[in-house]
Amino acid sequence: MPETPLPPAALVAFLRGVERRAALFAELQAGDAEVGDLAVATAMHQFQAEAAPLPMADWPRRFWQRLINATSLRQPASGRWSGEVAHLGTLAGHDRLVLLTRLAAGLPEDEALEVLAVDQIHYRSALAAACPRDADGAADAQAWRQLAEAIQARMKELSQERMARLARLRDHALQPATAPRRAAATVSLPRNEMPAAAGKPSRRWNMLWVLVVLVCCLALAATFVPRDWWPQQLRGPEPSAEPRLGLAEDPDIRTQHLPPAEAPASVLTPEESLATHPDLPMLRDSEFELSQQADLLAWYAAGAQIEGQAQAETPPRADVPQQEEGRDTTF
Repeated sequence: MPETPLPPAALVAFLRGVERRAALFAELQAGDAEVGDLAVATAMHQFQAEAAPLPMADWPRRFWQRLINATSLRQPASGRWSGEVAHLGTLAGHDRLVLLTRLAAGLPEDEALEVLAVDQIHYRSALAAACPRDADGAADAQAWRQLAEAIQARMKELSQERMARLARLRDHALQPATAPRRAAATVSLPRNEMPAAAGKPSRRWNMLWVLVVLVCCLALAATFVPRDWWPQQLRGPEPSAEPRLGLAEDPDIRTQHLPPAEAPASVLTPEESLATHPDLPMLRDSEFELSQQADLLAWYAAGAQIEGQAQAETPPRADVPQQEEGRDTTF
């Protein structure tokens, strides 16, 4: 009998580290320790089946999603809450769930929003509804602190019997589901009764392959048969000696003359056109023609100034003899 593969050590360590907090969370949500432990075992079993392909950083989020979505924790609870956690029994199921993700699960707000699949407004409104109130109806910070301390104390005081039961539930949840055995795989036939065609193609497939090869050979041989040998029905239309362009020989082209153009309703004179021109002030400017050459003139003026400065700043070279006025220096 093959041995059952052991679960990864990282998965066992993760579940062992989260089971105490998860057990208290489920117990306080359901109001019953046994119902909570069964919800934790179900969440562990669902989590181990999908934890392998996930990065370890996503394990806490996926595990708490599985536990929070447990049916026994979503249904209206008929449990009992007493002592310092009696306030939890006065809350609606959703508000109590949001409160316990903060005080029992210890999830920060961003992770709780993702696990609960709610937005920030609904999350904070549920926390406000679950917050203890004083006689005046205001939030009681002292009662909130006492409730948080009571939850943490209960988490540390879980009995050894309870932890042993959680360990057994964890080990059971980590056992992979065994596939049902097929009776045909375990039946051994005598040698003389083994199927003769085992591992070989059937006779029907052999005949089919022979037929396919035969059809292909006939089609290849038909390409070498002269055209005149085929009957008229199989020859198709005779090829035309003249190339066709895809148009009819005498296409029917119809033409229709357009009516003469109508005279415009009104025509502006050159004076009226100039008077209504949007750039009339610019056109009447006496220096308009000169402004059209402003870029060329500016470039020319800037170049002349630079050339003059360069000539003024360049002293004559001492080693080059200066030509005297009126003296011919050619040879």
